[in-house]
Amino acid sequence: HIIGAVSRMAEWGRKRDGSALGFTYMNYSGTQIALVAEVSVERSSGKLLVPKVWVALDPGIAVHPDNVVAQTESSIVYGLGFALYERITDDDGAVQESNFYDYHVPRMNEIPEMFVEVIPTDNHPTGVGQMATPLVAPAIANAVAELTGVRLRETPMSPERVKKALG
Repeated sequence: HIIGAVSRMAEWGRKRDGSALGFTYMNYSGTQIALVAEVSVERSSGKLLVPKVWVALDPGIAVHPDNVVAQTESSIVYGLGFALYERITDDDGAVQESNFYDYHVPRMNEIPEMFVEVIPTDNHPTGVGQMATPLVAPAIANAVAELTGVRLRETPMSPERVKKALG
């Protein structure tokens, strides 16, 4: 029911111009969660754009459903940073990044429109935490593979890495 819900939310079968959808699913300690990311590629720069993300999850009885949605949205943002931007570099063992001016986390204008549906069930409560975080990067990579035929396997999926992969 989770996979069907997120497919319906994202209108999985609808043709898109210049973008593609990527899907991921996980059973995390009993919480069923599925995520779809819409992705486009600026081929000249290698930049990946993620305008929309859909999530359906079944955490069992949702004690505070609004909090589940908020927690899921924050975990999408965290996953987006991991997937596209965040990277620690070192020079002779010394970390080069020292603050947000040189360590890129997602900014407001880079956050996708998010659609989160908590599926009501009578299943035992299982928890939510940062459930969507590990699903974001593979969903983006799956969309890029659908769109370009190229599989990205390293994060962050920076413009330089994307351009190199695209040849």
